[in-house]
Amino acid sequence: MKFNLDLVKISSRVTPLLMYLEKKREDQKIARYVEIGSTFFLISFFILFAIKPTFLTISSLLGDIKSKEILTKQLKSKINDVIVAQDIFSQAQERYALVESSLPINPRFFQANSQIINVAAKNTIALAGADYSIKDSNYFSTSINTITSYQSAVGFISEILQNRRLIDLNGFSFSINEDIPNQININLPLKIYFWKDDAKK
Repeated sequence: MKFNLDLVKISSRVTPLLMYLEKKREDQKIARYVEIGSTFFLISFFILFAIKPTFLTISSLLGDIKSKEILTKQLKSKINDVIVAQDIFSQAQERYALVESSLPINPRFFQANSQIINVAAKNTIALAGADYSIKDSNYFSTSINTITSYQSAVGFISEILQNRRLIDLNGFSFSINEDIPNQININLPLKIYFWKDDAKK
């Protein structure tokens, strides 16, 4: 009986100690949970308010860099196109005088008349002059009627068709001249072209 009383006394002393230790362990658990929760909260806070804007800024900068790379490629392509166009223009400009002499931007009656008279003289065909008529088109016309030898007429026609100035001969007519031996009457309707700039209208 005495043994049981001693046990009861020891138990009554140990129980508050065990309860105190249990309470301390619970407090430590709560403190640990609070610490873990606070850590997660702080991490979430920093991700939301500090790291997220940084990531957004980085992604925005990467997007800007990508768009600038695309823009740079497009600009390089356009610059290359301009360089090629300048090369083509300079090559065309060298040939402009040749094109202008073949198809001038205005009728240039005097130039055409001089060429026709010079070709006629070269082939011993006497031309006093020519009358030119122009309508609302890109050419003016004249008709050459004269007397010459067959050989001179063929030479004249050949050189007119090979002339640098664009001259069209749709047809011609030869007839024997009964008054002068070895001579023929020739009729040559000519169309002499020029460049008509319709953009000015």
